[in-house]
Amino acid sequence: MPSPSTMTRPTCSPVTGNHRSAVLQGPPRAMDLDKRLTRTLQFLGIVAIGVALLWAIGSVLSHVKIVLLILIGAVFLAYLLYPAVRALQVRRFPRWLAIAVVYAIIIIILGTAGGFGGPALVGEARTFSSELPSVVRQLHDTLVHAHTSALSVVPIETRQTAADYLDRAVLDLQTAAGAYTGQALTIVLSVVSVISGLVIVPILAFYILLDSERLGQSFINLFPVGMRSQVTLLMRDIDVVLSGFIRGQIIVAAFVALAVTIALLAFGIRYAILIGVFAGLADMIPYVGAVAGAIPAVLVAFLTYGPIKALFVGLAFLLIYELEGHFVAPGVVGKRVGLSALLVIIAILMGAEFGGIVGMFVAVPVAAIIRVLWRRIIYPLEVAQVSTPIPAVEPTAKTIAIVNE
Repeated sequence: MPSPSTMTRPTCSPVTGNHRSAVLQGPPRAMDLDKRLTRTLQFLGIVAIGVALLWAIGSVLSHVKIVLLILIGAVFLAYLLYPAVRALQVRRFPRWLAIAVVYAIIIIILGTAGGFGGPALVGEARTFSSELPSVVRQLHDTLVHAHTSALSVVPIETRQTAADYLDRAVLDLQTAAGAYTGQALTIVLSVVSVISGLVIVPILAFYILLDSERLGQSFINLFPVGMRSQVTLLMRDIDVVLSGFIRGQIIVAAFVALAVTIALLAFGIRYAILIGVFAGLADMIPYVGAVAGAIPAVLVAFLTYGPIKALFVGLAFLLIYELEGHFVAPGVVGKRVGLSALLVIIAILMGAEFGGIVGMFVAVPVAAIIRVLWRRIIYPLEVAQVSTPIPAVEPTAKTIAIVNE
């Protein structure tokens, strides 16, 4: 049995500076968990705010759709005209006079364009409305022929089931048509409301342009003095995002309308101007609008000229939307919205669920505003938490003894 003097004393490995600091400051794992939990709660809070905002918009849309459409149109028009108004103000024009001059120029441009393209557009609309029943009948005959050809190789039991289903579908369509016929007065009133809204939009946009700075300052003054600078920066970022999106979408829609009209005229497709205008308006809804704009042109080409020309028309639309997506839209809209394609699609789906067509129009701007709120409110808090040093823990006698060993 060895004596105590010959027994080897266990050695301790030297303590590095990092280990000593970790012992003195305490384990950072709890701090990391706290920061992760905080970020998760903040993210869930932003998502909840976005869902609540979409729900509120959907609730409002269900009651005041026409009013909200007028307001959205006025805001779009105000954002579109503001750069020209601001440029005239820099040249010492009073604000009201600058707005009046811009309106006069717009009226002259629209009057000139309407004089050249208006009669053709109105003529195509009249022709299309008068020939719509025959187009629908031709489409029905084509579908029936395709249905009959497909069923010729199908067992008799399946044919009977399909025939019963079609009979029920026709009965449902007849019932729906009767219901819509009974609502003719409501439809007429809705058309009158839309026309009156088109008159109100430029008037409301005029007052938005006239009082925008005063209204913005009044909103900022609602906050405490210490928060006003942050609110000003937040409003500036939102303004940059909205203005970039609205002006960019209008320019891109004009490009699509012009390109589609030229392509359809080159192919000799009927209703080229009407379909081009519709495609431009539909293109203001990302992704969904491209499909909606191409369907009428392909159908008209298929029913009038056959599948070969319909294929070429579809390829022309594909080329136009490829040019728009890869060259025009990135150059005009740029990265100002800052949303990925996945977020845009999710926003559109949620907007369609809560607000229908109008919800799809406003979904991307709302999502962009939520992103601005995240960058201005949540991200600075995360940076502040990361940059805050971990407080040192006062060493106890036991900790000092362990370190000294």
